[in-house]
This record gives sequence, C-alpha cells and structure tokens, in this order.
Amino acid sequence: MHRFAFVIFLFTLLFVNQPFSQTINPETIEYRYWIYFKDKGKYKPNDAIEKGSEAYQLAVSGLTEKALWRRSKVLSEDKLVSYLDIPVNEEYISGIKKLGVIPNSISKWLNAVAVKVLKSKLDEIKKLPFVDKIEGVHYLENVRFTSSKKTYELPVIQKNKYDYGWSYWQNQQINVPVLHNYGITGYGTTVGMCDNGFNWRNHQSLRTRKVLGEYDWIYKDDSTLNQKSPYQIPSDVYSQDDHGTATMSTLGGYYPGQLIGPAFDVEFYLSKTEQDITETPIEEDYWLEAVELMEAKGVDVISSSLIYKPFDPPNNGYSYKDMDGKTTVIVRAATFAKNFGVVVLNSMGNEYQTDPPSIVSPPDGVSVIAVGAVDSAGVIATFSSNGPTSDGRMKPDVVAMGVDDYTAVSMTDSQDDSGYTFSSGTSFSCPITAGVCALILSAHPELTPDQVTEALKMTADKKDNPNNIYGWGLVNAYEAALYFGMIMSNKPEVKEANGKTTLSLYVISKNSVDEFSVKVFYSVEGGEFENAAMENIEKINETNSGKYSAELPFEISNTAVRIYFSASDFKTNRTVPYKAPDKFFYYNQQTKSLEIF
Repeated sequence: MHRFAFVIFLFTLLFVNQPFSQTINPETIEYRYWIYFKDKGKYKPNDAIEKGSEAYQLAVSGLTEKALWRRSKVLSEDKLVSYLDIPVNEEYISGIKKLGVIPNSISKWLNAVAVKVLKSKLDEIKKLPFVDKIEGVHYLENVRFTSSKKTYELPVIQKNKYDYGWSYWQNQQINVPVLHNYGITGYGTTVGMCDNGFNWRNHQSLRTRKVLGEYDWIYKDDSTLNQKSPYQIPSDVYSQDDHGTATMSTLGGYYPGQLIGPAFDVEFYLSKTEQDITETPIEEDYWLEAVELMEAKGVDVISSSLIYKPFDPPNNGYSYKDMDGKTTVIVRAATFAKNFGVVVLNSMGNEYQTDPPSIVSPPDGVSVIAVGAVDSAGVIATFSSNGPTSDGRMKPDVVAMGVDDYTAVSMTDSQDDSGYTFSSGTSFSCPITAGVCALILSAHPELTPDQVTEALKMTADKKDNPNNIYGWGLVNAYEAALYFGMIMSNKPEVKEANGKTTLSLYVISKNSVDEFSVKVFYSVEGGEFENAAMENIEKINETNSGKYSAELPFEISNTAVRIYFSASDFKTNRTVPYKAPDKFFYYNQQTKSLEIF
C-alpha cells in the first residue's frame, strides 16, 4: 500500500463516527523515551578501569579478541576497555520495571534504557535517584528504493577472473574487478549490516556466504528472515526481508554469471532492525543495540541503508538544524563505533536535491561515510540527497552506482531462490562502497577509520573540487587500496602435483618492488621457518608488480605446515598475513585453500 493511501486509511479509522471537532488527547498517547542513568551502580563515569580489576573483567567479558585488536588501532592499551563497556546496572533496570515500565532496549554506551510511556509517567521516573535525564526518541526508516525487471543484451566484458553477469557495471565503474584479479576479495574482514531482514539462506548468491551471527532485534530471536505464525506472532509483513537481502547481495553476494559483490569473501554479522509494518521511534533503539553488539563482536565495517527523518505527529521529528553530526541518537552511536575503530557507512538518503539541503541522519555524522548515488555514466541520481550539514560540513563523502544496480530478490517475494532485479537508491551505493572499504582493510588491516576515509576521498574523481552533490566523487577501489602502499593477495593460489606444491600470489605497488624480497616462509611440523624465493611469472608493469610463484618440495595437503609471505618495495615491508609470523596460513582440507590462523 502506498504511504499516502495508508495515512488516509488510518485517519478514516480514527475519526469515523466521531464529531469533527474532536481531537486526540496527547495525554492518552504513549511516546518513546531514553532514560539515562547517572552511573552504573558502584562504577562511576570517571573511574579508571584498570586491567585485572573487577570492573575490567566485567567490561571485557562482552568483547571478542578481534574487537580488542581492532580497537588497538585507535586506542592505547589502557583505553581498550572502558566504562562504556560495563553493562547497565540491573538494579536500575529493575527500578524502572517496578513502576510498571518495561524497557524495550538497553544501551551500555548511553547507559540508558528505551521505554514507551505516557507523558504523565515521566515525573514519576524522574524522581528515581539513579535517573540522570530523559530524552525523546525519534524514528528510523529504510531508504526507499525501486526495482524493475529490465531486458538488456549482456555487455562485452574485458577478461577478468570472475564472471559478474549483470553486476559487472556496478563493479567495473569503481575499479573493483582488477582487485579481484589480484586476489583481494575482502577475505579476513568482518562486516556488520543493519536492515529490515536477510533471507540469505534461501538465495543462490548468499547461501554460500559466511554469516557468523544474526539477530532480530524486533522479536529478539536469532533469525533475520521474514517469519510467519506460529514461529513469530505477529507475522512479518510480505516485504520484511526484501531490502536487506538486496543490500547484502550488493555488498557480498556471489554467484558467477549472475551477481558478484565487491567483498564476497567477507564474514557477516546481520541485524534486523527495521520493522516494515510501521514507522515508529522504536527502530532507533534497535539500530543502537545492533551496532553495540556488532562492535563488541569485532566487525571492521558497518553498512546501513537506513535513515532518520521527520515524521508525522504525535512523535517528534528532526529538523535540518539537527543535522549537525551530534544531535541524533543514531549519529552518537555511530560516533562511538568509529571511536572504537569501526568504519561506519550509511546511505545519503533518497530525498532529492533540495534547499534547504535534504541531508538526514546518520549521514550528517563526522564519523559516518555518507554515500550518494550516481548512474552508470557517473551522473548524480536525481533522488540522491544533498548537503551541507547544518554546521556547514560537506556531504556526501563519496558516490557510487545507485541506479539500476543488479541485486538479489528475496525468496519471500519471488518464491524463487535465483531471483534478481535492477534496483535503485542510495541503499545500494552504500553497500557497494562498504564493500570497497572491506577490500581496503583486507589489503591493509592496520588502517584506522580515518585512514580508510582518506583513502576513499583522496582517490575519488572529484577530490580536487568536492561539492555537496558528489562529495569527493566516484570511488576508485583499486587506487584506494594502494593509497597507503603496496598490497599483496591474501588468498594465495595453491596447486599440488607430483609430490610438490606451487604457491602463487600477486604483489602490487606503485613503487619499485624488490623482486629478491618476495619470499614464502614455511614451517613443517612446528619446526623453524625456512624460506624460498618467489619468481615473478606474470610481470604487470615496470615497478616489478606481478604474480609471484614458488615451489615447495612437498604437498601441503599432507603436511602440517605454517606459511606466510613477505615483500618489500624499497619503501615499505609487508607480510601476508598481516602480523606474520604470529599470524600464518594453514591448509584447510575442506576448502582446499590457504586460510589465516
């Protein structure tokens, strides 16, 4: 049902058989609020969290090793774990419940709970000795998108390692295939996504992807697909997982000949945070909770195609003056995540080019890479929102293809596990760009969010003359991956024959590669590492970039062996995996490939 028709229908129900002069009494309406607490019980905001202390143990228990490592890129060791990581005090939550108020969301970062209550209840809540302040909650809406069935002739495509099918244009426009050719596919990187749901198990381009975890924040269960009664009451509406399935496929889908996403080798955490049946303030709560959890799990990148907008009474909406990068709850949550080392991207929005600017939140955030949409010719989409922010910062940050992107169609909609369509919206330019960020981090895991943002902007096509329509311009994945120096494949090729193993990988640099420095190191049965020189068997250019290969005198599939690679370009030294030999490759018998341990 169209939104306009839906509004008329609701108002008909509300006012039928009622006097024309009668109005809704705001005192009878429940609103959503965040209730902030003064402290976390015996743990106070300014307390130092010392390693080994009770507070430290409580805080660190919710964090993975990868989350701590990622944080170490932006924080000193004594700041890796802080007051923010301590859970909200359970006694305070119980105190709220004793007033007959049930929290629907809990945030350790904000030290707050979200509730839905009558305004008259607020005075009672404010009297609680542990309550600091109360703040109204706004709402989250998925960025609208369109899809259409189109008939074209398949393009004549230059020779690449992979067959992209109709997804070729959205990849080629931003120089993704060349990175795939050189073995940079997102491996080793973890991406978190917030959307309306993900029917990933039932689509050919997604069922083979590695999902580490998923959670439905609406109904509090571990399934993000569209669920019906009796498995979920009430049932989800028909569209509940279509948008997320499409955005996930755009970022990391993989089915050669049909669709390949920029970062098809990433690992995923999926969060169902957008409730299609209604547009209510509670979705803000879900998004914040999801981002908190995914950060703690160790995601490197978060991709969100959801936005905050003003909305109809009785709820409160944001105005343009609030688009200052610090006012909305969602942008504050994004800032926390970025300060913990996560690269956060969000669609710029489909509110068209307007004056005052149509920017919404969280794209207004300093900590958020806001992504606008262009067509296949690189021309801005008419629907793509514009900046600047209300405090004068330029937005969007970059743009990518968001017109007629090739995406997966959820089986919920198509009743087919191989459905595809052409979709438009900044909803798709965002995950494409998030995939590029995953490629950058796959090649350079050590980079911080600020460095990833710099690499994107400083290699985009309008970097010398950015503006509030295109930002810094169209993304260039290849140039961005090389911006901070030499890259090496982190998915080496393995070929076994006649009792020997040939290992190959690409070494790419804009500086001159020292061919003698390219080596493979191997340790058999836990022994000392030996090394073998690698030969450039496929020279790419005058910098000695190319495909390097070496032969080991045994079959690694039959040997307990640790492997890593190193190279130098006279400017930098790199190892693959990053941090080798503490990190190394081992041979996975199931996948028949080298994987990082």
